[in-house]
Amino acid sequence: MKKLLYFLSMAALPAMFTACQEDELQLWGSSHHIYFEKFYKDAIAPGKERADSTLASFFFYTDDVNDLDAKLVVNMSGRLLENDIPFKLKVVDEMTTANAGEYTLQDQYVFRAHHVNDTATNQRDTISIKMHRSARLKDMPNGVRLTVELVPMGDLKLGQTERTRAIIILTRDAVKPEWWDAEITNNLFGEYSSKKYKLFLLYIDPKATLNADMLKNTPYKAIQLVRLFKKWLIEHPDQAIEENGNPMTVNV
Repeated sequence: MKKLLYFLSMAALPAMFTACQEDELQLWGSSHHIYFEKFYKDAIAPGKERADSTLASFFFYTDDVNDLDAKLVVNMSGRLLENDIPFKLKVVDEMTTANAGEYTLQDQYVFRAHHVNDTATNQRDTISIKMHRSARLKDMPNGVRLTVELVPMGDLKLGQTERTRAIIILTRDAVKPEWWDAEITNNLFGEYSSKKYKLFLLYIDPKATLNADMLKNTPYKAIQLVRLFKKWLIEHPDQAIEENGNPMTVNV
């Protein structure tokens, strides 16, 4: 992202919203355009940005948490705002697999007028969409998808086409780490389960320091962490139970 602030010529304005690189913050003109930070589809050539989505997962929460906020960053081009600007979101049905009970949209959202530092290339704000746990997520390892589209209000206009929508993926569980291979199963953690990995992260390794680098360079640290986890399992037999009812164990 460029850091040098400059004025765009009037001739460059039409191409601004199809350009694939972030343009500088405009300090002139009354028109405002709104768009998401992430691209929901690949940028139009010659742009190289790839489609991206926002992950919202209950994996990092205890099982009694049934709601979470999916954060979406929204950008605004045009003269610095003097007042908050409202806008709406609508669900893109053909790109959504989430049920109505798995999310809640507000009637409208607000892009807040706030201070922007001298190096900023645009105005930026963050909104939240409430996502809800559902029973079927247990049987959907890839989760469900919610796609929303920006709906301008008043004189507000849509910005870059590839960023007018946002995709949220809601899951219950995490994907099994690549480093959890047969060797780790046999000599350290035992058989993988989402619940086992979740408990390990929640109560032993919240920063997820156990990774491929640790296993390769300082394996003794990994052994220490799993031994702490084994101790925790023994001390919490009511929680150390797999979803199939079997006791949770490790092989260290």
